[in-house]
Amino acid sequence: MSGSRQNTIVGLFALAGFVVLAALIFMSGGGRSLFTSTYRVNVHFPQGVVGVQSGQGVTLHGKRIGETTAVEFKKDKDTGIPRPEQGVVVVVDVDSEYDLPTKSKVVVASSIMGFGRPAIQVIVEDPMDHTRLAKDGRAEIPGEMKPMIDQVLPKEMQHTLQDATHQLATLAAALTPVAQNLARLLESRNVQDVDLKQVTANLDTVIQRFDTTLKSVNAVLGDPRNQENFQVALANVRQMSESGVTLVANLEAMSQDGRDVMKDAHVLAQRLIGTADDMSGVLKRMDTSLALLNEGPGTAGLFLRDNRLYEEMVLTSRRMTLAVDDLREALRDGKLHVKSE
Repeated sequence: MSGSRQNTIVGLFALAGFVVLAALIFMSGGGRSLFTSTYRVNVHFPQGVVGVQSGQGVTLHGKRIGETTAVEFKKDKDTGIPRPEQGVVVVVDVDSEYDLPTKSKVVVASSIMGFGRPAIQVIVEDPMDHTRLAKDGRAEIPGEMKPMIDQVLPKEMQHTLQDATHQLATLAAALTPVAQNLARLLESRNVQDVDLKQVTANLDTVIQRFDTTLKSVNAVLGDPRNQENFQVALANVRQMSESGVTLVANLEAMSQDGRDVMKDAHVLAQRLIGTADDMSGVLKRMDTSLALLNEGPGTAGLFLRDNRLYEEMVLTSRRMTLAVDDLREALRDGKLHVKSE
């Protein structure tokens, strides 16, 4: 009795396990079609499909509407022989309560992380399409695998990246000659070969010449005698600068004196102009007086214009000359008479 009871308990536990397993299968969707009415839809993938197995859920706008029941090769319509080169057909059992538009397709999106089952969803290409798929099991719609890149980047961004890549390639092709010229400009060359005209000069030879020049300058400046001469030259330059400052000060003083002389000359010129104006006035008045004397009817005018006056003055001068001669004779006779006595 105890043995049969123990067997009963074990049987109950086993039955409970089967029930739990069946419930899990039903919950995962594997036994969904057992209790619902479905119709078959064939999804054709010309390039094949990856990761799709029987029992996977199929969604429309995120809602589960059916599940996959088989994955098989495309069969020839006439002979019914499988043709692998024509792709794969995934059989989907869709719940009868969902009527799918004719212009629909199935998109399989692989897992981005690389593991797990891919998502299978129905995409309605024309929402305004009122025709529906037949439910007799012969309905066929296209299917496609959504590349992983399409899941990460939108199509517009992919086109942008492609354009940017193409432009970068074009830019790289355009910069290739520049890079080659730059490489030739920077490559190592010998200055002696440049002097012999065997190669052309570049940046390396210029740097070599500049380094040689710096060494020469350093050798010249490092000589104690040159340093002493340089110090003397600096002292002379300083003295010349001081002399130049003194010269500039003297020139400034001379310019000040010159400005004073110019001021005095200006005053003198103004005075000479005033004197000249005064003399001009006197000359004008004398000219006027002479004109009046020559043309006027007065005594002075008659005196200057009468010829008889000139003759009388000449006659008078002669008479005065004779009188003076007589006076001289008289004085001489008086002196002789005094001497004789």
